[in-house]
Amino acid sequence: MPKQGLETLRPFDLARADTYDTRPMSDGRSKLRDVSVLADEGAVLPVEIPVRDLPRLLPELAADSGVVRGELRFAREQGTPAVDVSLEATVTLVCQRCMQQMQQPLVTQSRVCLPADEEAAARVPAEFETMLAPNGRLSLPDLVAEDLLLELPLSPRHEDEEECDASMAGVPAVEAEETVEPRRPFAGLAELMGRDVRPADVGDERPDKAPRTRR
Repeated sequence: MPKQGLETLRPFDLARADTYDTRPMSDGRSKLRDVSVLADEGAVLPVEIPVRDLPRLLPELAADSGVVRGELRFAREQGTPAVDVSLEATVTLVCQRCMQQMQQPLVTQSRVCLPADEEAAARVPAEFETMLAPNGRLSLPDLVAEDLLLELPLSPRHEDEEECDASMAGVPAVEAEETVEPRRPFAGLAELMGRDVRPADVGDERPDKAPRTRR
């Protein structure tokens, strides 16, 4: 039994709240919640939502697989509705080293204040994150997506470089050769200038060697 004054809701349960639709969705996840009501009730909302149902997050991902699980605990912070967000998920990103897909675990723990407008947001202490809830209402999937977005690495990479090597194992040899072939932009310079220049003066087959300087 939940404690008195503490309401435990099914994931994004909207049956008992004053809500209205923002966009059709079969299970009601797109409806807005009154954050003041949730804060005053000390509501606790378990989260279990597929990644594919978070449109604000999807553009940053390489695939829509995975499930976000966690909990939202609503309260007030100096009179402003707030929520303690605890989330866990594993999302698919693109490794910036090998450019192959990789799995990235995300874990969030944060308190987010939910002011109704910019004026109220200016009164929130600087140490707290804020997310505007216009007219005191907020889409819970948007709240979840925003929290996960802040946890995404700026340059995702496999932790172990060997994982990159394994990911590249299936890349055709021709593609690999084209990738590492050195560029020689001055290879035709001698012909254009009509001069007799030795090959060593116009380029070097080894990409790790700097161009020679004539003295």
